[in-house]
Amino acid sequence: DKLDNFEITLKESLLKEEVLNSDETGINIRAKLHWIHVASSSVMTYYMLHSKRGQIAMDDMAIIPNYKGVLVHDHWTPYNKYTNCTHSYCNAHILRELNGVTEKESVLWSQDMHTLLTNMNIAVHKAKESNKTTITKAQINKFIKNYEKITQSASNYYPPPDKTLKKARGRPKQEKGKNLLDRLLKYQDETLRFLSDFRVPFTNNLAQRDLRMIKVKEKISGSFASFKGGEIFCRIRSYISTLKKNNIRVLQGLKSALAGKSYIPVGVGF
Repeated sequence: DKLDNFEITLKESLLKEEVLNSDETGINIRAKLHWIHVASSSVMTYYMLHSKRGQIAMDDMAIIPNYKGVLVHDHWTPYNKYTNCTHSYCNAHILRELNGVTEKESVLWSQDMHTLLTNMNIAVHKAKESNKTTITKAQINKFIKNYEKITQSASNYYPPPDKTLKKARGRPKQEKGKNLLDRLLKYQDETLRFLSDFRVPFTNNLAQRDLRMIKVKEKISGSFASFKGGEIFCRIRSYISTLKKNNIRVLQGLKSALAGKSYIPVGVGF
């Protein structure tokens, strides 16, 4: 209860962050699947427990629907329904999918794209290490040109689907590689945003790292006995994670919270 004002202020502060990372993970409550959602930045973490995974839960969280910065996430469809923010996709997911396509379909384009995205990331890291705020326009143009060359040539691997072989419902079935290629073509800007905007990370590792301890907790301590218990855990854990990100001793932060003086984070902002 002492962290009620902290949670309110935390959600308001996250809306002012330039970049947010978002993800979700399943967790059991009395043997029934629920979801813990996270919205986080380099200095703040907010966890929310919900019975749903998709847009209903995101709306109830009341962060993403009102956010106007850059939202980093995976390719999961519900995120893309929010048009008020700028989207950026997790390239770690894409690299794993590219590896799967290379192994299962024995095509070259996926390996070429994997190498290209990796080289882009290396170039950005080298620039950051040299205290640069961007790579040169010539580098960016060359990378984008190679990206488009790979995606265009990859289309030759996948002939148009045979419409006579339609499934009972929906669109004709495609290879997984073709599905990935379609996303890379449609969402080129979202995939490559990290290349020209150094605020944007290459992956969604921050949110995934913030959720990792949830899975560790479940593995060690088991599932929650009640929904209320899960909510209590999420609020306290939001506070502890935020304390750690700001290099504040956890015990000192908890003591301050119990005294009615919980730590209020100051974000990066716009």
